[in-house]
Amino acid sequence: MRGLRKFLCWCFAVAAFAFVYLPMKARVSCGYWSPGWKFALGVVVPLALAAVFGMAWWTAFKEKDSARNWGTVASLVYLLLGVSVTAFSPSVSKSQPSWLLSAIGVAGLIAFSRRDIAAPDGERPLPRIPGDGTNPIVDKLVWVLALAGFWLGWSGWERWARLEGLLLHPGLQYFVEILIASLTVVAVHECGHAVVGMALGMRLQAFIVGPFQLRMREGRWTFQVLPRKIFYLGGATGLVSTSREHFRGSRVCMIAAGPFASLIFGLLAFAAAMSAPDSGWEADFSLLASMATLSLLVFVFNLIPIRSKGSYSDGAQIYQVLSEGPWGDYHRAVSIVGSTLVTPLRPKDYDIEALKRAAAGITHGLQGMLLRLYACSYYLDCGRFAEANQALAEAEAVYQESAVDIPAELHVAFVFRVAFLRRDAAGARTWWVRMEAKRPTRLNVDYWLARSALCWVENRLIDAHDAWGKCYSLARLLPHTGAYEFERHCIGLLRGPLYDSSAHLAQGELQSLAG
Repeated sequence: MRGLRKFLCWCFAVAAFAFVYLPMKARVSCGYWSPGWKFALGVVVPLALAAVFGMAWWTAFKEKDSARNWGTVASLVYLLLGVSVTAFSPSVSKSQPSWLLSAIGVAGLIAFSRRDIAAPDGERPLPRIPGDGTNPIVDKLVWVLALAGFWLGWSGWERWARLEGLLLHPGLQYFVEILIASLTVVAVHECGHAVVGMALGMRLQAFIVGPFQLRMREGRWTFQVLPRKIFYLGGATGLVSTSREHFRGSRVCMIAAGPFASLIFGLLAFAAAMSAPDSGWEADFSLLASMATLSLLVFVFNLIPIRSKGSYSDGAQIYQVLSEGPWGDYHRAVSIVGSTLVTPLRPKDYDIEALKRAAAGITHGLQGMLLRLYACSYYLDCGRFAEANQALAEAEAVYQESAVDIPAELHVAFVFRVAFLRRDAAGARTWWVRMEAKRPTRLNVDYWLARSALCWVENRLIDAHDAWGKCYSLARLLPHTGAYEFERHCIGLLRGPLYDSSAHLAQGELQSLAG
C-alpha cells in the first residue's frame, strides 16, 4: 500500500503541473459566457485544482499525517474527471482513455483510506549532519525544478511532434512508456558507475534498478524481483575497492561516471528522437523523447548536492569524498570496510583513527550508527572487549536518539555483541524482537550466530549448541576473505564460553545426582 501511495503522489505531481499549464493553453470557446466566467473556468479553477494536487503530492511525498486528507480529495478529483470525460466528451474519452483517470482515482481512495500514512518514527527525516554539502532549501527546490523541467521538455516535444506529424501515445500507453523510459535511464546511469568502477579495479557487489536487485551474498550472486518496488524508480550500485591507493581519484571518477553516462545516453536518445520522422523508428518517437528528457534531467540534477530520505546525490557524494572533514574520513573508512569483502583485510585493519574522527563529526543517523558498529568490530577483532563494549553502547545510543530504521541484518549484529560482550539476556532479547519484527528472509551465518549467543546468555544451552552447529557448518562454506574470516573468528569467540557453560552445567548435574 505504501508503494502505491508513492506512485500516486507522482500522479498528483503530474496533474498539478498539467493544471498550472492549462491556463496558458486553454481558451473558453463558448461565446455566450461572460469574461468573468471565462476567467474563472479558464484560470481560477485550473489553478485551484493545481494547488490541491500540489498539496496532495507534497504531503504524500513527505508522508505527513495530512496526506490522507489531501490524497483523498485529489483522488476524488481524478475520479470525477474520468467520469466527466466519459459522460460529456465521448470523442476525447476514446482518444485518451478516461478509465485511466477513474482507475487512479479509485486506487487513491483505497490507498488513502488507511490511517497509517505517516512514516514510522525510524523513517522520519533526521537532523542534517553538518558538512554533508547539502542545503534543505535546495533539497526541496530541486524536485520542483525537476518536475518543471520535465513538463517544459515534454511540452516542447509535443509542439515539435505536431509540426512533424508524429504520434504521441496517449493514456495508459504513455504511462507505460514513462515507466520503461525511467527504468532504462536508471539502468544506464548505474551501468556508468559499474563499468568505470570495475575498470578502476573495484569489485561489483550489488546492482539495483527499481524492483530488480542483483547482489553478491556470501560469495554467490543472487537475483530478486520485488514487485512492491515496481514504481520505485531509483537504483544503486555497490562497488568496493581492492586497494587503498588513489582512493579519492578513483572514487570520484566512479561516482561521476553515472551522471555522464546519463548525459551521453540523453544526447543519443535526443538525436534519435529528432531524426525519427520518416525513419524506421518513427513509431518509437514518444519513448525516445521520454528517455532523452529524463536522462538529461538526471544528468543535471544528480550533480547538484542534495539529500533525500538520508541518501545523497552523486554531487553530494563527490563533495564529501573531496572534503577534509568527517565526511572525507567517513568515505575512506567505509571504503576499507567494503574491501574486507574481497580482500584479506579484516576489521582489525580498519583505520580506527579515521573512524573516530568521522564519528566525532557524524553523531546521528544511519552513518553515525554504522561508524560506531565498525569501531566495535575493530576492537572485537583485536580482543579489546572493554573498548568494543563502549563503541557498542555509543551505537545503541545513536539508534535510540535518531530512531534509525535498519535492516534485519544489522539487528543480528547487535544481538551477538550485546550477548557476548555484556552477558545481557534482556538486552539481547530486545534486539532479537526488533529483528523478528523486520521478518528476516536470510537465515545465514550471522543469524545463527546471534541465535546461539542469545540462547547461551538465556541459559538455553541445548538450543545454543544446535544454533552454533548450524552457524559453524555454514561458515565453513564462506569465501576466504577478511569479512568472512572475522565471522569465523566471532564463532570461535563464542565457542569457549558456550562449552564452558555446558561443562559447568554437566558438572552441576553430576553433583546433583551424586547428592
